[in-house]
Amino acid sequence: MAPQVQASRVLQFGAFEVDLRAGELRKSGARIKLQEQPFQILIMLLERPGDVLTREELRQKLWPADTFVDFDNGLNTAIKKLRDTLGDSADSPRFIETLPKRGYRFIYPVNGARAPAEGQALPMAWWRQPWATGLLVLTVLFAALLGTNVGGLRDRITGRTGVGPIASVAVLACKNLTGDPEQEFLADGLTDVLTTHLAQVKSLTVPSVTSSMYFKGEHKKLSEIARELNVQAMVEPSVQRSGRDRLLVNLQLIHVSTDRHLWAKSYEVDPKNVQALLLAVTREILEAMNAPVTLEEKSRLSSSRETTPEANEAYLRGRYHFTKGTDADRAKAHEYFEKAIEKDPNFALAYASLAVLRAHGGFFRAGAGPLEAHTQTREWARRALELDDTLAEAHAALAWIEMTDWNWMGAEQEFRRAIELNPNLPVARTWYAQFLSCMRRFEESLAQAEIARRLDPVSPDTSVHSAEPYLNAGRVDEAIESYRKVLELEPNYHIAHHNLARAYIEKKMYQQAIEELEKAMALGGRDSLSLGVLAHAYGKAGRRQEALKLVNELLHPSKGERVPLRALAIAYSGLGDKDKAFAVLETAFERKGGALFELNSQPLYAPLRSDPRFSDLARRIGLPPESLPPRPGSPKGLSK
Repeated sequence: MAPQVQASRVLQFGAFEVDLRAGELRKSGARIKLQEQPFQILIMLLERPGDVLTREELRQKLWPADTFVDFDNGLNTAIKKLRDTLGDSADSPRFIETLPKRGYRFIYPVNGARAPAEGQALPMAWWRQPWATGLLVLTVLFAALLGTNVGGLRDRITGRTGVGPIASVAVLACKNLTGDPEQEFLADGLTDVLTTHLAQVKSLTVPSVTSSMYFKGEHKKLSEIARELNVQAMVEPSVQRSGRDRLLVNLQLIHVSTDRHLWAKSYEVDPKNVQALLLAVTREILEAMNAPVTLEEKSRLSSSRETTPEANEAYLRGRYHFTKGTDADRAKAHEYFEKAIEKDPNFALAYASLAVLRAHGGFFRAGAGPLEAHTQTREWARRALELDDTLAEAHAALAWIEMTDWNWMGAEQEFRRAIELNPNLPVARTWYAQFLSCMRRFEESLAQAEIARRLDPVSPDTSVHSAEPYLNAGRVDEAIESYRKVLELEPNYHIAHHNLARAYIEKKMYQQAIEELEKAMALGGRDSLSLGVLAHAYGKAGRRQEALKLVNELLHPSKGERVPLRALAIAYSGLGDKDKAFAVLETAFERKGGALFELNSQPLYAPLRSDPRFSDLARRIGLPPESLPPRPGSPKGLSK
């Protein structure tokens, strides 16, 4: 080890000098501007010329343990700035030598230290020594063993897995080992955010956080979970206490078929800083899986989305409730997302989450009315994209709003962009499937629905919405099978009962449809759409008086609420009262509401389709004619 330079106020090397007292770098007497971190690295190198300054020493000195930036990227950037300032080169270093995976060494004489004098006897070069020949032979032999990976020698030495690129991975529900139930939101938030980061990589299939959460608390083998999620690898996270005010975040990556740990790491962190480290963690996991990552994806995964600790906590609490799926939890999520924006008005993720929450059916029996919610949702989505146009969720929400505004081209562009940015986002796939169904592009619609199912295999919500295109395409038996499977797992899921009833109507199984709708309302409340579909079923079953009673209920909503045009048109359709049905649809057309985007694909409107007024209305909305044959195939680049 080279001796450290004796304490001096000025350290000189070549034409440069560092004045420690003044904190200045000068060249030929002229002051040179250098940022703080590169300057501190230079001082550390100059104080130990010829010695190896390890990356770990630099991290401990300049990046404290509770500061979770991308250390590797930060250090590389600081060294590059230092070299640029000194006119140095990594390939042909004059001052700073890089020792790969170890650190750096200052190789130029400091404060007059000299190389051996000219003419001084030098020791014989090592390659002329008698032992060199034997060493060379051993080296060649060792290289051959590494090259052929005999006995897995290369894998053990290099730490490589030998399992090849991994194409699918799931993030299991983070285990909360803190002993504090209040930290459950933090554990679930870690799962959510890490899943979202990994899902942005096109070369990977990543099941949604909803599917991962399905196995929370389950005592199943990893192999069983992997089989149900159809993945090759699992990320297992956990959080536990580390002292009074800190957490220990543990992560490990497991290759399921071989039961090999491909990567593992622990981080000690302040609870408020957990999310800040997840981008760097994502990059390490991708490297361990040898997953192909595009330049655009690398750029996105290197972009820090900093916010305040208070805003971040509110956001994670909102995501915790968002994934629960109940109306009460969605309302709670809404409150937390708005609180996050209050704490940080530039928090793009919070705006995007609000937009998704409210875009699809989104008043969830709480908050503003339809028109106000529609306008506000568009504003949230646009604000999110102003702050960060790479947020797939915001593009998906905006796409749905464009669809409800009958801007078909704009909607499709936004759906495609959402899927391009995050091909593993189930909500973008299911919503796009519904859009394609409305356009009567049924084969493309079913392809997107199947992708959504693969991404979210155990989510009842995704399963139900993915079955809807089958119902619209006339493949009713397959839709019924899907709804029944959901109800086997979640017998109290009211939306599945509601949609199963619609399928039974298509099969003319009216009594079964009525029973399913009654179950749906008993479980989920007496909402207007269920009343409209029930009235339709009564009408088709010949129970006219019961249907008219429900129509009267729809015509007289609670104070302050509008007449639900969509539900009323569906009720009149089942009763065969075309004049009243078209009168309601014309009102919906004038208000640009009533979910008219589904006019051409919704089977409940089938009794109206033979009337010339139907094709005229569809034409004015901009929907394709019913006779238009489906376009074959999936959109290029959107299948997976």
